[in-house]
Amino acid sequence: MSENDLILDGSYMPEYDEIVKYINLPARDLWRQMDVFIQQKYKSLPKIMYSACSGKPGWNVKYQKSGKSICTLYPEKDGFVALVVVNLDLLPLIEALSEEFTEETLKTIRTAKPFNGTKWLMLQVKNDLQLEDVKRLISLKQEAIAK
Repeated sequence: MSENDLILDGSYMPEYDEIVKYINLPARDLWRQMDVFIQQKYKSLPKIMYSACSGKPGWNVKYQKSGKSICTLYPEKDGFVALVVVNLDLLPLIEALSEEFTEETLKTIRTAKPFNGTKWLMLQVKNDLQLEDVKRLISLKQEAIAK
């Protein structure tokens, strides 16, 4: 099987390391940083899942804590997409901290359509600033859950 098919081929479940190697450098290092951040801070191990969802089909990596989603990472050749689902009650806090986020992330947050009291944020990660935005959102979400 060619490497390009790895993420979309639902008949073959890749190992975690194969998913990581699918991502080109330097984005692969961003993925590794995100994985270490989630595993160390939230004691959550990656779960490889396949999604047939038309929005982002293919193999992805989910992280959960106490049965609740922390985030889902979708590998791409030159980066990855992080799905972070936030409750609408968190939006005022995010807006209050808007200076800490990139314009691109704020635009995604502001334009995402509400769904069942949440916003599903599909955030592109191709550089350090985008990675920090996702980490910050996850931290805010987890702090709110812990309260």
